[in-house]
Amino acid sequence: MTSIRARLLLALAATALLAVGGTALAGLQIFEARATELAGDTFNEARGQLKKTLRLRYETFRALSDLSYVLPVMRQVTAEATDESDFGLGSEEDDATDLKTLHQNLVDADWGWASKATKGFFAVADYKGRVLYASEDKKAFGKSARKLRAVDHAFDPRVEFSGAMVVEADDPGLRATGMVTQATAPGLYVVFARATVLDGQPRAVFVQGWQAMSLLQDLRIADQAARLALLADHGAHYGDMPTPCLDAAKALKAGERTELEIDGHRWLVQRVELEGLSGERIADIVLGYNLDQRLSALLKGAGALQLVALLLLVVALIIAFLLASRIARPIVALSHAAGRVADGDLDVSVHVEGRDEIGQLGATFNRMTEGLRERDRIKRTFKRYVAPDVVEYLLSNPEANAPGGQRKRLTMLFSDLAGFTSISEEREPEEVVAILNGYLGRVSEALVARGGTLDKYMGDGVMAFFGAPVPRDHDALSACQAALDHLAVVRALNSELVDSGNPTLQVRVGLHKGDVIVGNIGGEQAQDYTVIGDAVNLAARLEPANKVYGTAILCSEDVWDEVSEHIDGREIDAVRVKGKQRPVRIFEVLGERGWLAENQAMQRCVASYAEGLEAWRRQDFSAAAVAFERALAAVPDDGPSRVFRDRARQAGPQRPDWSGVFNLTSK
Repeated sequence: MTSIRARLLLALAATALLAVGGTALAGLQIFEARATELAGDTFNEARGQLKKTLRLRYETFRALSDLSYVLPVMRQVTAEATDESDFGLGSEEDDATDLKTLHQNLVDADWGWASKATKGFFAVADYKGRVLYASEDKKAFGKSARKLRAVDHAFDPRVEFSGAMVVEADDPGLRATGMVTQATAPGLYVVFARATVLDGQPRAVFVQGWQAMSLLQDLRIADQAARLALLADHGAHYGDMPTPCLDAAKALKAGERTELEIDGHRWLVQRVELEGLSGERIADIVLGYNLDQRLSALLKGAGALQLVALLLLVVALIIAFLLASRIARPIVALSHAAGRVADGDLDVSVHVEGRDEIGQLGATFNRMTEGLRERDRIKRTFKRYVAPDVVEYLLSNPEANAPGGQRKRLTMLFSDLAGFTSISEEREPEEVVAILNGYLGRVSEALVARGGTLDKYMGDGVMAFFGAPVPRDHDALSACQAALDHLAVVRALNSELVDSGNPTLQVRVGLHKGDVIVGNIGGEQAQDYTVIGDAVNLAARLEPANKVYGTAILCSEDVWDEVSEHIDGREIDAVRVKGKQRPVRIFEVLGERGWLAENQAMQRCVASYAEGLEAWRRQDFSAAAVAFERALAAVPDDGPSRVFRDRARQAGPQRPDWSGVFNLTSK
């Protein structure tokens, strides 16, 4: 007897044997009550086992459908449903677009592993419910699987679990789907259906049917007086039970019980609903219990028990002690190991003895600690690249890290070093890498501290975005603060470079906020959590625009509108970036609010610059030149003032079609 259940039953049997000796003289009524009580316990046990079996079968089915879906041919089914491929992120030239081609691909695929797992039938339907593949009939194609209630239920995207139902193998609705043939074994089938849902809509449905025989065979009911059957709505049944018991059960309502006599034996019959995965009723369970057989077993040996009660008591205690010790030993070991895990020691495992439930629990515990160690390793690794709260969010919300993308409004940041090429040309590669690592390391720490997600390094440049995967209320402000952190990092790095005889560096940053697609983009072998969209391109164009104006940080109007109350800056120009027709107003980020008050010269420069920009836009070029000269008098090296002074001096006569928009020709 190797299972924990068998050992516990043995201990209970020893205790029950002693109880029989002590209660043998109490009379027949006590034994009859006990027999009835055992019937209820047995039925509850059988019902619980059957529900667990359904759950395990569902988990197997879900794993099978998930495993099936990673196959390229299953991706084709979804692509057919959406008229796109790769989940709407691109198109593949070899995508199958014809349902018959999909059907043939499914038939030609190696489904031997799936057939072994089903022990019944396995089918695949498209997003309209048309059968594309059936394991029992390889020619089945195009028939409507939605004739089955479970399949039709699975198409509802609001349901949490798959559809489930009990149906007879000879049922016309089941045969009409093409999922079973005349050669299929007769009897009842429990049918599961599960939809693959993308963007809130079902795209493909997996259907699996198990014979009721295989479900009931999984039940281990120790009570020999019990008989169990599965009863469908239309009266079809399967199970080892006398026909009179079934007839009596059909007249009962769910939850009712009755007694009847068969061949001189009293039988207790009870009928209870069997619930599906979503709590819906799919069939009834019927228990037939031979009360006289159980009573005879209880009464047998009552006299002998009286004579050897003391001996049985001693034997029962010894057996119970030995079994309890044997059972408790691995449980105590598990308890101690769990305590070490609670104290933070993940390098712990337990010795697995046997294959019973406790042995399985020990193996599960070891897999759990291994998973915790891997989770801890991933957590430590990710925290080197992204904010700790982002790591916690991804670990707690795995759906945010699922393949595919979502449309979100985010703030993008692009930065690049100016002057690094000269350092690269004059220094050894090892020294260049050391300087670059020092810069990128500090900048990355600053981005993470501001809640940004580091997308990638591009040579000496950085791409990052704010607002995903963790939603944030002030992502634009955090991005501006991270850009200012770039300037602080470069100032600190320049002081070190000057001391070591290296030329100084400058950094340029571009910021823009807009709608993008964010998520895991890529193929099966490699993916990248990144952003894609036109807004990303605009942010990338603003970074080199700093060279035109002699600025360090430029942002779009979308960013400025959200941060102007917290950031000191100025409007620079209205530009038209390469590849775009609509002009964009751009602004310079100077510092956090209060920075201009501490820099009086720059405050005067900004005021004069604003006057000059206003004169420039109304084509009063002479007044504009004077204002820009006044700005340069306050800050002689102000880049934007110098650029616009030269433009004002070179401007021709006023033109009615003049817009004042500057075209940025470089990327």
